[in-house]
Amino acid sequence: MKDVYEHLNDIDMNVSQFEEGEVSEAEREKVKMQLKGKIRKQKPVKWRKMAAAASISIGISAASLFGLSYTSFAQEIPLLGNLFQLFSGDGLYGSYVENSESLAIANEDHGINVTMNEVIFDGKALYMTYTIESEMDLGESPKLTGVPTILDSPSMIYSTRHELLKNGENQYVGMTIADLLTEDQVDQVDNGKFEFMIESIVPDSAVGTEAIKGNWAFNFELSATDNIEQIVDVSADSNGVDVTVKKVVYTPMSFLLHYDEELSNDVMQKWDFVRVDIIVKDDLGNVYTNKHNGGYSDSFTQLHHTNTFEKLNPEATKLIVTPVVQFLEADGTDKNGSIYRNEGSKAAEEKFQLEEIIIEIEK
Repeated sequence: MKDVYEHLNDIDMNVSQFEEGEVSEAEREKVKMQLKGKIRKQKPVKWRKMAAAASISIGISAASLFGLSYTSFAQEIPLLGNLFQLFSGDGLYGSYVENSESLAIANEDHGINVTMNEVIFDGKALYMTYTIESEMDLGESPKLTGVPTILDSPSMIYSTRHELLKNGENQYVGMTIADLLTEDQVDQVDNGKFEFMIESIVPDSAVGTEAIKGNWAFNFELSATDNIEQIVDVSADSNGVDVTVKKVVYTPMSFLLHYDEELSNDVMQKWDFVRVDIIVKDDLGNVYTNKHNGGYSDSFTQLHHTNTFEKLNPEATKLIVTPVVQFLEADGTDKNGSIYRNEGSKAAEEKFQLEEIIIEIEK
C-alpha cells in the first residue's frame, strides 16, 4: 500500500529544467537534514520518515487525490446490521455500532448499488460502513476511490482509508475512515455536513476490466459524539527523542490520545528513519488496540500525532503510556532519489523504550 509521498515519488520529472548552482558545505548539510525530514508515512506502513512543514502542505493537498483501499474475504456476512463489528477483529470498533447513526441511503449507477448503512463522527474522524451489490463480477479484490469532504467548514479531510470484505457473489461490505485536519490542528469539530462521492469502483485485475466511474454520492449531517477532554502535558525523553502526551479525549466508544514527538538535530543527522510507537495499558492490565490517525508537522524536528484506541474500561483509573523508539539506517536510494529500507534489512538500527507516562483518568 502506498502513501501519498510514495505516489508523489512516482511522478517523472525532467531534471534538465533545473539550473545547477554552487552551494557551500553548510548549505549542503542543511539540505541533507531537510531531505531527511521530507518523507513521513503513517504507522500502518513499516518504516516512517519525519515530516517537514513544507512537505505537509503538499501532502494534505495531494491526500485528496488518493483513496487507499484493500480487500479481504469474509464468508456469510449479513448485508445489513452491525457492519462495524465485521471490521473489529482486534476489538477496535466493537463499541461503534451502538453509538452510530443508521442512514440506509442507496445510490445505483452502472448496475452497481451502494447503500450507506452506519456512520459515526468523533470530532476528529468520520467512520462509514456500506454495502455494495453489483450486476457484474468485480472479482475477489476490487477497490474504491473517492474522498469524503466536510462542507462549509475551515476543516478538511487529509487522510482516507477504504476497506472491503467480499460477502458472496457480486456482494461486498465496506468501511471508510476519513481523518480531519481542523483549523487549529488540535480541537475537534462539533458537527459537520459531509459529502462522500465515490468516484470509481475498480474491479480486481484478474477480472480484466477498467475502473467503473459513476455517480454514488451521499450527503449527511452529523454531530460529534459526547466527548470529555483531559489535558495531560506530560513528557518522557531519552537519546534525543522527546514524547509529550498533550491530552486525552474520551468518547462513548473509544479514546483519542494526542501526543507530540520531537527529535534532536543529532538524531535527524545520524539516522535515516525514526519510528515512534506508543503502547497504552491501564492499571487493570488491559492493553488497548489503537489506530494511528496520522499527524502534521510545523518544524523539521517535531510531529504532532493522534491515535484512536478501543473503548476504555470503566473500572480503570490510570493509563500507562510507553513510547517505543526505533532508529534505522537506509539500505539505499531508489531511482527517484528517495532512500529506502527493506523488510528484514541488516542495516544499523537501535530500539529502546522511554519511561512510562502515567495519566490519572479524570471521570
